[in-house]
Amino acid sequence: MPTDELQDRPGYSELLAELGDSDVVIEVIAGGSAQQTPDGSPIRRLADAVEASYRALAGGKAIRTETVAVLEEVARHSLSLWLRVRMDDGARGGADESQIKFLARGTAAIIAWMDGSPTLQLADLQQALRVLAWGTSVTTTAHPTLPSSNDLVTAIGAWQRAKDALNKNDTVRIITSNGSTELNLAKAMPDPRTLLQARKLVNHSAEMIFIVEMPDYQGTGQWPLKHGETRTIAQCEPGTMLDKFYRRELDIRPGDALRCRVDFETSYGPDHEVLAERFRIVEVLEVLPAARVATERQSARRSEAVVRTSAAELEPAS
Repeated sequence: MPTDELQDRPGYSELLAELGDSDVVIEVIAGGSAQQTPDGSPIRRLADAVEASYRALAGGKAIRTETVAVLEEVARHSLSLWLRVRMDDGARGGADESQIKFLARGTAAIIAWMDGSPTLQLADLQQALRVLAWGTSVTTTAHPTLPSSNDLVTAIGAWQRAKDALNKNDTVRIITSNGSTELNLAKAMPDPRTLLQARKLVNHSAEMIFIVEMPDYQGTGQWPLKHGETRTIAQCEPGTMLDKFYRRELDIRPGDALRCRVDFETSYGPDHEVLAERFRIVEVLEVLPAARVATERQSARRSEAVVRTSAAELEPAS
């Protein structure tokens, strides 16, 4: 912000002089024909976007923001919100200075990418954050964890929602002790979630056993199933053994298992993060009643116990 402008705003310059590494000031100046100070709703959305960005960049550590001050300048039709970011890394009971600086600079990088990238490729933003995390003196001791694609897109979506709540003629600045960043309200991203659909692997076939959580009593063709700890809704194609269930010729109950041949589609993000898996049952090879599934599990556990006991009784080769 120009020095001569700050000289005309003594209260504002005093506010900025007291900023620490954990502080963020959001300034909104009403533009165009607006003759009144912006209301509090749009600036709260901006505060939510700041918090979402810090949370994404913090790698799962707890983030919370506190309001330090609200400054309204009637003559300038401006409203400023001073936030203080609290971060607890769990291990040391607090975040060090380099971590907080990474969060501030990473947030500025997200804004710069949204407003300045010609292609809006998520991989470009991730590369910029990677350089910031590993290649600057700010992070020599912090060793920050790079954010996941999903967390980044959540933050980007929060910024876009904040932009949508503002007038395009308004001026928005995000100010930290490291400098200020101005938002380009004319740049918009209609659906940030599309950034996640970078690549897909489709129609891979496999034989799998699913536990039936609830049979498809409504005849929708969709079965709530469980494989290990993963729950899914599988689409059943006509022409399988499950047709007998729909004709009431086959009894399937919760807890029964289906040995199936399935096609599955895995969606990946730009950093190879698995975003979703969708299963389609193309053939049901066998229905395993719940009692039989339990018996087979007990038999497997007994076999493992016998193997462990036999291994313990063997004498060492020496």
